[in-house]
Amino acid sequence: MKRFKSSPVKGVIEIGVLILCLFMNEGDLQAKNLGRVGPVYPIIEKSVAFSRNSQAQRDKSPTPMTLRTASVEVEQFLDLTYTVPWDITDAEGTIVYPKGYRYNPLTNRRFRTMIVIDGSEPDQLDWVDHVESAADPMTRIVITQGDLAAVSRRFNRRVYRLHPQVAQRFGIETVPTIIQQKGAVLAVTSTPVH
Repeated sequence: MKRFKSSPVKGVIEIGVLILCLFMNEGDLQAKNLGRVGPVYPIIEKSVAFSRNSQAQRDKSPTPMTLRTASVEVEQFLDLTYTVPWDITDAEGTIVYPKGYRYNPLTNRRFRTMIVIDGSEPDQLDWVDHVESAADPMTRIVITQGDLAAVSRRFNRRVYRLHPQVAQRFGIETVPTIIQQKGAVLAVTSTPVH
């Protein structure tokens, strides 16, 4: 099939069709007030300036945490199983999940291994180079202290700062700590640097 290049004649025809459509409209071209059909609610969206400011607050990393250095190896297991406290129903009232239903997210999803270190301690930074799971690009490196940008450059990947709620949820009390999935539980292992 032959392709035709756009020509001046084609442009004139398009403009002519557009003008013809405008003149064929017999109705008034003015905007009309069609009235109010339903209730009117005030606008509750935040201003753009406020949303930018709140985005900057979310992007700001948490303040550095001070955790003890591990002196002995300690491994604890964390079960993420959740038990539904009441019946969960759909819109028609059909029970989707009955009260007492148990759900473990680790049965359906793989947890990305997380290595928590003190980024200001050179021996812990060197220790990460010898951890087998650190070679996996899906492994998250999380620091409690130190310069995020410098540690990110050292490992040539994004590095995160440990949030206090994450430390509390996983029971992280010492560094370095490795959190990895073992079956349907998480193994939280604090290991001393040798």
